[in-house]
Amino acid sequence: MTKDNATPLNGDDIWQHALSTARLGVIDRNFATGDCSHSASWKRMLGYAEHELPDHGDLWLSLMHPEDVDLVKDVSRRNVIGEIPFLEAEFRLRHKNGEWRWFLGRGCVVERDPQSGAAVRMIALQTDITNQKLAEHALTDSNTRLRLALNASGIGIWQYDLETGTLLWDERMHQIFDVDPRQGKVTPQSWIDRLHPEDRAEIKRHKRDAIQSGRVSEIRYRIVTPSGKIRHLMALMRIVTDGTRTKRLIGTNRDVTSEVIAAEALATEKETLRVTLHSIRDAVVATDEKDMITFANEAALRLFGLSAEEVIGNPIADWVPGDGANRTDCSADALLPMAGTDGSQRLVRHTAVPIRTGAARDVSGSVHTFQDVTEEQERKRELAHAARHDSLTGALNRGAFEEALGEAILASSRTTFALLYIDIDYFKAINDMAGHAAGDIALRGVTSAMRQCLPAGSTIGRMGGDEFAAIVPARDGSEAACAAECMLDAIRRTHLPAGIRHRRISASIGIEWVENENGTVTDVLARADDACYAAKAGGRDRIALREQNSEATRGLAAIRMASDIGDAMEDGRLTLYGQEIRLVEKPWETCRLMEVLARLVDANGNEIPPADFIPAAERFGMASMLDRWVIRETLEQYGPAMTREEEISCGFNLSAQTLSDPSLWPFVRDMIARIGIRPRNIVFEITETATVTNFAAAEKFVAQARAAGCRVSLDDFGTGLSSFGYLRRFTVDSAKIDGEFVENIASSRFDRAIVASICGIAGDMGFNVVAERIEDPEALTVLKHLGVKYVQGYLLHKPEPIHTLIERLGREAGSGMTAWGAKIAG
Repeated sequence: MTKDNATPLNGDDIWQHALSTARLGVIDRNFATGDCSHSASWKRMLGYAEHELPDHGDLWLSLMHPEDVDLVKDVSRRNVIGEIPFLEAEFRLRHKNGEWRWFLGRGCVVERDPQSGAAVRMIALQTDITNQKLAEHALTDSNTRLRLALNASGIGIWQYDLETGTLLWDERMHQIFDVDPRQGKVTPQSWIDRLHPEDRAEIKRHKRDAIQSGRVSEIRYRIVTPSGKIRHLMALMRIVTDGTRTKRLIGTNRDVTSEVIAAEALATEKETLRVTLHSIRDAVVATDEKDMITFANEAALRLFGLSAEEVIGNPIADWVPGDGANRTDCSADALLPMAGTDGSQRLVRHTAVPIRTGAARDVSGSVHTFQDVTEEQERKRELAHAARHDSLTGALNRGAFEEALGEAILASSRTTFALLYIDIDYFKAINDMAGHAAGDIALRGVTSAMRQCLPAGSTIGRMGGDEFAAIVPARDGSEAACAAECMLDAIRRTHLPAGIRHRRISASIGIEWVENENGTVTDVLARADDACYAAKAGGRDRIALREQNSEATRGLAAIRMASDIGDAMEDGRLTLYGQEIRLVEKPWETCRLMEVLARLVDANGNEIPPADFIPAAERFGMASMLDRWVIRETLEQYGPAMTREEEISCGFNLSAQTLSDPSLWPFVRDMIARIGIRPRNIVFEITETATVTNFAAAEKFVAQARAAGCRVSLDDFGTGLSSFGYLRRFTVDSAKIDGEFVENIASSRFDRAIVASICGIAGDMGFNVVAERIEDPEALTVLKHLGVKYVQGYLLHKPEPIHTLIERLGREAGSGMTAWGAKIAG
């Protein structure tokens, strides 16, 4: 074959030209000779010139992707041994530029040995299919993405062949209809059977329209699953044809049951909200982003006195001037005066809350509520007045009065005043004679009388019962006394209700003049109350101006302190402390011995020293109650720690009043028996003063206590002239030397002589000596040399709450720690 001016092609050239045009490469392998030739077209497909790739038997395998070598070798082997007539495989070869190209190889053994049948020659054709593979991969990826999108959207796909009547469902369709795909192919009838009876006719109409019009038809319908559940589906369908196949109706189904249920719930909620808003008593108004009213409930229309037509579409500012703009904060409240429909002035609470929509939370309107609070505000005013005023007399109650007093105290550096404490005399008798109703009338009359005579700027309060207090501006004590006399006279002239035999009333008034006050409200009230007590003690119906540092004032303070002890026992202000007593040989180690002490805190939180409240208790007959409380609280709470000999021992101080009580020992005996305490672990400390008061009672108690096994110690030994004489009358286990002989013992020759004599007698008579008030380390050496066995004082241990002390002693328990009672006896 030649052309004009063209060189004619020989047979081999024609063959090579044909292979290049067809993009085919040929591999010819001779098994007998081992020769293997690769066509120039094969090499060009890999980007090489013919001379760049010398032929050898494994050339094409050397260029093959490692993952494909085994597959190709296996196919070739099977063809060589005659297992398969042809070989065909897809594999990758490395191009000259380094990239991997896909090839399709086809071939077979073309010559075999006539006798053995062994393969002699094989020819294989290879063509580059890289573009085809890329297209396949792209199509696979596209199908994968489509399938993922369909799975994510929950859409099922179906196809219906109009000619054959074949219905095909994908996996999602089976899931939507709750049909197991293993049960066999679905049929049009099985689809129809699943349709809700009320929707079948409508679905058939849409199906006909889709077939006839060729347009997409959309419909929402219901199905009934085999389990009886109703599901709502959104369906799209369309007729399609590609010119070679029969017409098919294809479509999608999406389960929208949750959306339908949510929409129905939302509609129900909206209707409920609408009915609720129209039913509630509060006025509710909604506005759009331009502050125009879009909704107003019945209460709002009544409040405005207008119809819905007159309100809807108008700006909210017409009813809320200057306050109707859409809120950009969370909410806003305001009290607005409004004229009622009857012309009365009403007070309305207005609340506005923004409506935010979208991801940016932009304000698209507001919801306004209006609540008539006229009566509520009136009630609040009444309650506020009642919270600060006494309901009977109209005077300030105690809390409000103390608040006013606190403000007056703060200003006392600029404005002096007098605090008057008023106690109505014999008021209990009025109640008893004429009843509480008459007493109430009397209190109202007294309050009115006091108000009329008080100077301007005064404040009066009822402190409780028949007690009042007044804050009266005064420049000095005489001016305060003048105001109090005027008040006292007004009270005397108060008329009492009929039926009271002696129709006259009076009061005792205490006066505290206040200037540059630094104390608390409680302090000032207490001082005025003290003065009131003085007025009552002076015969009532009089005034008393408190005098600072007077004997009367100190006596009243002691009375109050003593009377407060009982309250302190109830409300936890009276607490137990303990101070350890230790061996002089080992003063820095515990030996589980302690003296129980009482600590008092007043109502203001101030700690009262024992030197103040214990004498007051003894003076006013409270000492016995105090001692019993200490014994009872200690034994009931910590008795279990005193049940065995090696456990804790406690010492209790007994006053003269306590020792004189004949029921004291039965009380102690019953406590020991009930709790199971070992008597040796209880030590009673009695002073010389206590024994002198009632020696017989003291002697009897000591005998009873020691007979039962308890220990007795003489406290403050050496202070009285008869101290040694008491050792003849009492058998004791120990004597505690008064601290006055101990605190200076390292430097006082006299004190050392006294202590030495005490220790000498103790050694002869068989009792131990305890030295208290140890504050000097040098005293320990002196006391040890003199023969003192036990020591006590702040140097060794400061008193601490008894519960923490007992817990610590329990943790530190060990060898060598025995009970106090046993040691003192030893």
